[in-house]
Amino acid sequence: MELLSSKPESTQISIQKSGVFVFPTKSFAYYISLFFLAMIGLSFGYVMALTTFSFTFAYQGIELLSYLVLVYSLTGLVKVNVKMSYPRVFGLIYFIWQVIILIRGDYSDLNYFYFKQLLFDLNYGGMIFLIPILLFIDFNLYLVKRLFDSAIILALLYLVLVAFNYTVLFNPDLESLVSLGTSEMYFKYFALPIGILAFNFNLLSNRVRVLVLTVLALMFLIAILRARRGMLFMTALISFFSGFNYFVTSKSKFHIIFYVVYSLVGVFLLVFYTMDLDFDNISFFKNISERGLEDTRSYVEDCFYNDMSTDDWLFGKGYNGGYRCAGIDAAIFKDNIRKVIETDYLQLIMVGGIVNIFFLFLIMIPAVVLGLFYSKNNLVKMFGVWILCWLIFLYPANVYSINIYHVSVWVSAAICYVKPIRMLPNSFVIKYFTSEFTYQSIPNSEKNA
Repeated sequence: MELLSSKPESTQISIQKSGVFVFPTKSFAYYISLFFLAMIGLSFGYVMALTTFSFTFAYQGIELLSYLVLVYSLTGLVKVNVKMSYPRVFGLIYFIWQVIILIRGDYSDLNYFYFKQLLFDLNYGGMIFLIPILLFIDFNLYLVKRLFDSAIILALLYLVLVAFNYTVLFNPDLESLVSLGTSEMYFKYFALPIGILAFNFNLLSNRVRVLVLTVLALMFLIAILRARRGMLFMTALISFFSGFNYFVTSKSKFHIIFYVVYSLVGVFLLVFYTMDLDFDNISFFKNISERGLEDTRSYVEDCFYNDMSTDDWLFGKGYNGGYRCAGIDAAIFKDNIRKVIETDYLQLIMVGGIVNIFFLFLIMIPAVVLGLFYSKNNLVKMFGVWILCWLIFLYPANVYSINIYHVSVWVSAAICYVKPIRMLPNSFVIKYFTSEFTYQSIPNSEKNA
């Protein structure tokens, strides 16, 4: 289906054919706005309840209310009678497998506390297994706008919370579990979504660009001072691709400075992780230098490998399955059976087996290929890179959670599958995101072009 005029960079879009992929209905705009508002509320309530140790009941109330709004919004967004396509076919298969994982779960110790965890734990709760349902939402550029707005709101929240909890986040005691948990929760639920904005720097206003650079710099600072290698790696990779893309798309080659700076950061990290450099005498790098080459995962991974049978590797152990690992978190997990492992690929295998990873790859990898190599606009190309980064991040961190960052990955994948959006020219996409561009603003002659 031809969607554009014969001129490759023409903005004369045939609204009769492609308008549904650009401009939303009033109903869709209403429900998608509620959806992102609910996701922000979920993240805020969940993180604050776990990190403030005060007003917990109120924050859990915010999470509960957000959860109800989320369910309501999905009733208006998810369609069961949609036209089936490759991503939706495998999305449905993947969703069914997630339901099977839940059915096969270990509920022997289920009580009020664990029931609440099943419903409201955004890291390991049951809601995580419902994420493929997002593929049954209609996707258009308006949804991407709301995603960008959500990332901005979370970034502002991140700055405010870092300012209020400065003493906690910059506690010099690396063994402080409160500081560790707070920094990681803030990073994953509030800061990490800034990457989707950094990847599309050319579509942002100057004020938002300043916000993006400020948050990225703060992410670097906290990762280094708290010696969080995974956080540092993820921030560096996001910054590198963002700088490279901005250099390529910027009209002013003066902006090469961004690419040079981020390249130097990337080279530094590469050298740091492959060579035994002595930064102990530099106070700023002391923490990360001391932990940079420390092996903190081999023991739990060995425990995991020793506890997995052939059937476990293929089909997983179901929700809340675990592995025997003596001496690690013994006060948290009964009988030394750990329910989590600090690597998402292994976590996904533990609950759903290699089958779980296989179905996920069947959805995500073709989306990356379509976004990178079969798109005419830079927005979708960067969505492909965004998914690719996520697939990399699944190893060093637990990012398969219920949050805006995870949602942004599934939105990116869905957008990469929508050919009309992939075929939009850059000039149209830039105009759409940088101006008050609506259906009514297009001349009638162009609507029927």
